[in-house]
Amino acid sequence: MSTITVTGYKEAQQTLSIPDLSQALYDEGAALMADVLVNLHGEDHKQRRALEMSVFRRDFFSYYEKEVLPPVVEETLRPFVAAGRGDVVEIGYRAMIGLTADFAGIDRQRRVPEETADLVRLLRVFGHAATMGQFKGTPSEAEELKKRVVDGMREFDERFFGPSVARREALLAKFRNGEIDEAALPRDILTLLLRNELNLDLPRERVLRETAFYFLAGAHTSIHSLSHAMHEIFALCERNPAERERLEKDVLFLQRCVHESFRLHPSSPVSKRKAMCPMSLPNGQAATTTDTIVIDLYQANRQVDAFGDDAASFNPHRTRVPPRMPYGITFGVGVHSCLGKNLAAGDLPTATTNPETHQLGTVTLLARAFLAHGARPDPTRKAEQDLSTERETWLAYPLVFAR
Repeated sequence: MSTITVTGYKEAQQTLSIPDLSQALYDEGAALMADVLVNLHGEDHKQRRALEMSVFRRDFFSYYEKEVLPPVVEETLRPFVAAGRGDVVEIGYRAMIGLTADFAGIDRQRRVPEETADLVRLLRVFGHAATMGQFKGTPSEAEELKKRVVDGMREFDERFFGPSVARREALLAKFRNGEIDEAALPRDILTLLLRNELNLDLPRERVLRETAFYFLAGAHTSIHSLSHAMHEIFALCERNPAERERLEKDVLFLQRCVHESFRLHPSSPVSKRKAMCPMSLPNGQAATTTDTIVIDLYQANRQVDAFGDDAASFNPHRTRVPPRMPYGITFGVGVHSCLGKNLAAGDLPTATTNPETHQLGTVTLLARAFLAHGARPDPTRKAEQDLSTERETWLAYPLVFAR
């Protein structure tokens, strides 16, 4: 039993594409992550991914980006702008909570600030389930975090998941009886799972975990990616103040900055896989079913032969060489690639792209809103990174607003 690490960009891309490698990054967070899509393999994974991809169609992304998110972002920012200060992480959680709850299928019963605060608190707790395997604390501290996730799942079930299931089951009963048409059904993950629970062998606990996973995945990584993007953008403007004006006027350039930040700061620095059978990996090493294969996304995305001599630096002016993505392999490759990539990162612009109709991605939209209100790092409060995990994440990134 050994650990095999893959760092080369080409080899990492090819390794992630191997269908006989199963996910191995989230085993420690089983209270939430057991049997969710990202951890499935083979036919089970194929069937559930095909079902859930029907939610993530292009018109879904466009609708949320053009119609839903902009007013939510402005409403979220308003009190912080009025106060003249805020925090990237806190604002990100508040702005994304409604979007991620909507497409996961979690109803907000009261839609009051206290309820939003409770959902944000649960989202932060659930984040530990996804990062448990990279936690750097003591075993007793890890056990305490696992207990918090279990308790959080219980609260989430009682207050949010249970009522959301009841409402959708009532609507599905009306649909089956011909009282309403399909257009009246919610378009979300939970409704899909309830309609197909018999075909996919989904007991209630599995539906609960899958819905909680989408609630988590839709916001957690985007929020931390937003923090990294703003940090890189502020540093760019400090090095070259003229870039600030371009960033505020040229949204496609802003999106390039976000993509470059995605490349340098993948939400997890590594992917982990287990071989389903003995095999030879693209880097020439032999792997058995007892080995752990670590694909180092952080290092692969910084390879000079893939992104140039300054590959480790933030350079949004970098020339992209297709078919390489500007964000590298941050969103994965192959059957386990991220379903929400287009939601977070948007489409890739071309020479003829119209910025008015182009899909920018949620991170770029949030970054644009921050810049439009004159956001800058708060000189009186220091940004704080989370040192308890191997992941690059910000606990707090204070801002001041000039407009």
